[in-house]
Amino acid sequence: MVEPALQPWERIAWTPEQEQVIYRDWGLFYTHKQQLDKAVHYYNKSLDLQADDPKALYFRSRCKRNIAQTEGALDDGRAASALDDYNAPLNLEICDALYELNQFENCKVELHDNTRKYCNKKVTAFLNRLVVVDENFKDTLGDTLGPFIIKNGKHFDDVLEAFKRSQHVDTRPLWKRLKEDDKCDVLSILEKEEILLSPRELARRHRAFKVFNQIYFNKSWIDVLFLKQLRENKNLLWAQSKVSTPFLRDLCNTKYDVLRKFLKMLQARSPLYTEQWRKCPNKRIGAKRKEEHLNRVQYQTRRTMFSQLRAIRRLREEGDIDKLSKYVEEVMGDYVVLKTHRVMPWKFEFINEVYNILALAHADGYTLMDDILETYGKERLLRLLRMPTDKYKDIVQFVFGDKSTYREPDAVDYSLVAYKKFLPRLEKRMIFARYSIEKCYLLHEIARAHLKQSHFDECCSWARKAIEESKICNSIIWHFVSIMLIVKAHAALHKIERGKEALEEALSVAQKLQNPLLCSFVEFCLAINEEEIALKKRSQSLESVRKRRSRVSLGSRYSMQSKNSTEDNAPSSSVLGAGASDGGGDGM
Repeated sequence: MVEPALQPWERIAWTPEQEQVIYRDWGLFYTHKQQLDKAVHYYNKSLDLQADDPKALYFRSRCKRNIAQTEGALDDGRAASALDDYNAPLNLEICDALYELNQFENCKVELHDNTRKYCNKKVTAFLNRLVVVDENFKDTLGDTLGPFIIKNGKHFDDVLEAFKRSQHVDTRPLWKRLKEDDKCDVLSILEKEEILLSPRELARRHRAFKVFNQIYFNKSWIDVLFLKQLRENKNLLWAQSKVSTPFLRDLCNTKYDVLRKFLKMLQARSPLYTEQWRKCPNKRIGAKRKEEHLNRVQYQTRRTMFSQLRAIRRLREEGDIDKLSKYVEEVMGDYVVLKTHRVMPWKFEFINEVYNILALAHADGYTLMDDILETYGKERLLRLLRMPTDKYKDIVQFVFGDKSTYREPDAVDYSLVAYKKFLPRLEKRMIFARYSIEKCYLLHEIARAHLKQSHFDECCSWARKAIEESKICNSIIWHFVSIMLIVKAHAALHKIERGKEALEEALSVAQKLQNPLLCSFVEFCLAINEEEIALKKRSQSLESVRKRRSRVSLGSRYSMQSKNSTEDNAPSSSVLGAGASDGGGDGM
């Protein structure tokens, strides 16, 4: 094979030995410049030319250890030690790699071996490392271990089982694993099973993550949280950027993995229970501070909840039901759900109070309007129930030259986006709801969200579930507002017979509430519905009469036509008479 012609500047006049040394020196140069990726690259090129160079292996081991590739650093150190056994810096590098891998027992063994191997100044570094390892053993297995085991010993079995499951790697083909689990074995994309965690558990994990990073990184913990969120940040990782996005995603994941690896090293050297004990070694003072903190949290929670109740009552007086519903969802879904009974002993009473106020606010909207008698036809009941009578009025007509009327064909429907976000939130809360009145609220809000999107069948289904739940908690007011959702759905579909049944049920519930305004409102709705039914029957009877008359007229016209045709086809009497006389004449 003929080698390609090289230009003068492409020809290397050095021998492979000289070239190998040059690459090694370049790697050392970039190591001093803290450009470790380039340094590893040139160390690799140097070792490609001469694989048994202990210096290059030693330098690459140090460089890999600085970029959190500790396993590779240990392998390079072992390989270099096999070539040059009596090298104190090299053996010290092996001990440091074992230490950073949290193999404290192996590191202690290596350090003791090296203290017997070397003497004078060379042994000093090993002795210093030995002191550090012994202190780590004291922190890990010292006086703080006993209280930690007593407090958390009941969780050890679960943690060990989870660790074994994570370590077990099934090397069988995917189709075989799926077939044995009675699953579809031809799936091209596997569905990720979402782990459902309660809001309190999610908050506990988030808080534990913050505390864990605050203890070991102090004020830099916020940078760790930022880097964690950056891995899924769509403003950084654009799907349209086909070149930069994979690189940035890989960079964020790599740097976060490096950070977590260093954090695990710190945690292994001085566990969390030891760091917490160092902050307050006196148990009596620690218990006193904890009790004081709990009292402060209870007092602040009490003040916050009184403030929230005042805001909820004020919103009810204003009559803005949408704003009130949004505020209640924020309070109950983001704040109250995270509180324990230890922090808030009156939690059940507060939940009842809030949800009852919201239900009363919904019921306050069912009042008679002053100008309702001026409305006629099918729109009267819809207007009485505060429902849109004509959705086409909300559509902005296109006007040429007016940019405010332009609408892109792929424009985002924000109401639909909000609906798709709000519905899963309520359904997830429904899984972890403990009290029946909370379930009534969630089922009612789901039905109300379906009603706003004109999904009337789903609205009726969820409202019926809310009614069943209201019977369990004996809440008459939630029974009433839920049955009114069904009335609205039937009114929108103009199902007057079913609407009458729902209104009669609503009237019986309103009578149990002993509220004259609600009873009069439902009775007025029933009267309007009766007028609709009577009008429908009258129109049907008129239509049936008209059809009967049309059938009678058609039948009479058909009979007249048939009679006329019969008369036209029959022989006349003069002809018959002539025939008879002729016959008689012949006879005579």
